[in-house]
Amino acid sequence: MSLSVLDIISFLENKYPIELAEDFDNVGLLLGTRHAAINKILFTLDITDEVIDEAIQNNCNLIISHHPMIFKSIKRIMSESILGSMISKCIKNDINIYALHTNFDNANDGLNDFIASKINLNDISLLSPSKETKLYKLVVYVPQTHAEVVREALLEAGAGHIGNYSHCSFNTVGTGTFMPLKDSNPYIGQINKIEYVDELKIETIVPGKKLSYVISNMLKVHPYEEVAYDVYPLWNKLQYGTGRVGFLDKEKSLVELSLELKEIFKLDSVAICGKEDTIVGKVAVVGGSGSSFISDAIKMECDCLITGDIKHHDALDAISAGLCLIDIGHYGSEFAAMNYLKDLIEERFGIETVLTNINTNPFKRV
Repeated sequence: MSLSVLDIISFLENKYPIELAEDFDNVGLLLGTRHAAINKILFTLDITDEVIDEAIQNNCNLIISHHPMIFKSIKRIMSESILGSMISKCIKNDINIYALHTNFDNANDGLNDFIASKINLNDISLLSPSKETKLYKLVVYVPQTHAEVVREALLEAGAGHIGNYSHCSFNTVGTGTFMPLKDSNPYIGQINKIEYVDELKIETIVPGKKLSYVISNMLKVHPYEEVAYDVYPLWNKLQYGTGRVGFLDKEKSLVELSLELKEIFKLDSVAICGKEDTIVGKVAVVGGSGSSFISDAIKMECDCLITGDIKHHDALDAISAGLCLIDIGHYGSEFAAMNYLKDLIEERFGIETVLTNINTNPFKRV
């Protein structure tokens, strides 16, 4: 059975829920059909006419971008306009368009966590919390022979995240009893005879937005005809938001950190604000345009904010407050994460993917 656009969407939207996108954003499937069979996938930061041509040349009928091709509402599609021409070309060539933008930025294991991991930040927390979701405890009873496969299905589907830890569960050994009745088709036991089974009680935490997906994933691998599981609502909630704050493995000067960032993200140059010999230990990161989060970094008593698109007057305010800045550019702070997404999809589905060779960074330094 061929892989469909819906298969990819279901996986991505479980990991990076659309509900985490900012209100101004436009994410998800923007063009095409969920039921289309996928040939190949092209990953890109932006979609331009040249990127669409690249997809056609590589036989890719799904383009996954970070920045939405259709961002603002449109009243008409005219081939004479730049956007209209791109939409028409995609339709004529059966190309589906999907965008992961601020939901990817805000989610766990998304863009900002990716940046934080690349520079080895520790003790990571949110820079600017903005959204929260309910948490549930999911309890599943499973024969010990299938405990590992059921636990893995739960955790891989998104259960078991507590703070900076993943794959969290609690497992208790016990004895399960049941009696198969007429018309049942038991995996273990005989009709009208009480069965005693060595079982494991697996408990884990699940965000409300992922609950249905996690349960569905568990039911696919559980051996029982009728699966015993409980769902408990919890008072505590899971927070999401923009940016991350953490601590470097080792304190270093502003210029040392800047040079490391150039190497890590393969940049020709970066811009710094602050004294070059300032010692940096506590760092905030915001992928993309992060000038508006300077005040948050100051409140969090960070030594430095790493982001892109820093504005002149915002930089002056940061310097006055004692906050150093490293501007790695909008493109520089986001493009590397597209390769991360590409690898994620390849590993999960085994489908052929392509990372764009078209440089969509509109700026060149001379």
